[in-house]
Amino acid sequence: MLTKGQLTDKCEKMQRFLELKPGSEPHDLIDRIELLSVLISQSGECLADAKYLQDIAIGEAIQKSINLGYDQKLSISTINKYVNAEAKEFNWLVNTFDRINSASVHQLDGLRSILSYRKTEFATLSYGGK
Repeated sequence: MLTKGQLTDKCEKMQRFLELKPGSEPHDLIDRIELLSVLISQSGECLADAKYLQDIAIGEAIQKSINLGYDQKLSISTINKYVNAEAKEFNWLVNTFDRINSASVHQLDGLRSILSYRKTEFATLSYGGK
């Protein structure tokens, strides 16, 4: 399992990759499709790791807040805000990996469509040239 720091690094690298414009040549598109397939798998694993760490952070925060709540007579809404604040970095990682995974799938679908169009375009040009 990856640490919070490792997850943050992977998250940033994956996001930068998704922000890169793919090449327009078929081999560039195929390379990008292959890389996106790997990224989808890795982002899913990172999402699972981030959720696991999030659950640990929430559990620890709940325990702390219960102890604090008894001592200081805190309201449930205050305790809830405390728990969310304690897990905010893991919440961000979970949300971001979820978005990365979704964006990767959409990008993959778009690239398949472009590749299909290029294939049809190439076949039309090849057929018309004979």
